[in-house]
Amino acid sequence: MLSHLIRLFLPHHTNNHRAHLLHPVSILIFLGFFTSLQLLASFVPNLIPLTLGVTNINPQKVIEITNKERSERGLRELKQDPLLSKAAETKAADMISRNYWAHNAPDGTTPWFFFKEVGYTYRYAGENLARDFQEPEEVVKAWINSPSHKENLFSQKYEEIGIAVVEGDLKGTRTVLVVQLFGTKLNSTSAALGTPPEEHLPLLSELVQGKSTQYLSQVASLFSLTQGLGVFILAIFVIIFTLDLIIIKSKNISRSTSRSGVHLFFLVIMILGALALKAGTIL
Repeated sequence: MLSHLIRLFLPHHTNNHRAHLLHPVSILIFLGFFTSLQLLASFVPNLIPLTLGVTNINPQKVIEITNKERSERGLRELKQDPLLSKAAETKAADMISRNYWAHNAPDGTTPWFFFKEVGYTYRYAGENLARDFQEPEEVVKAWINSPSHKENLFSQKYEEIGIAVVEGDLKGTRTVLVVQLFGTKLNSTSAALGTPPEEHLPLLSELVQGKSTQYLSQVASLFSLTQGLGVFILAIFVIIFTLDLIIIKSKNISRSTSRSGVHLFFLVIMILGALALKAGTIL
């Protein structure tokens, strides 16, 4: 057993003064194994269907977080308006019932239809959408990270807000929809008179879509585990490589072949790969 370990980790006359772990084939095997694990962890969110359970998103909490973010930027807080909340619920229900995920319905119905349907006559109006999140903080964070959603969140034109959170089957997938509506009534003292209403929607390509926070944390944990294991094994390679150079130099051993440059190249590639690979999240 001891002799096997020596041949595996240290230069010795029985292994042509080259530790078996430092042979190019061994390094290539490790590099392939490590890279495969990292890529697998990166693609797990796309390979495994996401099943959402009961959402933790509370409409009141979304409003609270939104106002907190506005206050931190010196903006006035938005008042919750029951008509806007009703309009948001109607819009969310419409997306579920008619099986679409967009600001405008397939027949061209716009978000402003739902404002008018509940009797909210506006001077300014806006809509943000999100789906498949499990935590309110993640929803607001995603909106902030999207320039056109952020423009709605932090617009000084709005005075009121309404939120709806609805679960249902959308295009064959269990989905959590969040509809955020902004508005300023036409008769508001801060609304300019004699000008047409203004409506603002984020770009259609920027509709915010996420995945379960719990699910993503599990994926991130898997990714971190494989990356940590890879870095640990990489550290062993570095130690063995360093000992190899010290022992060979101290004993003035001449090897029939020397691939130190090749070994160093592979180790550098593995270090860069370990540092560059990151778990991804799509919004």
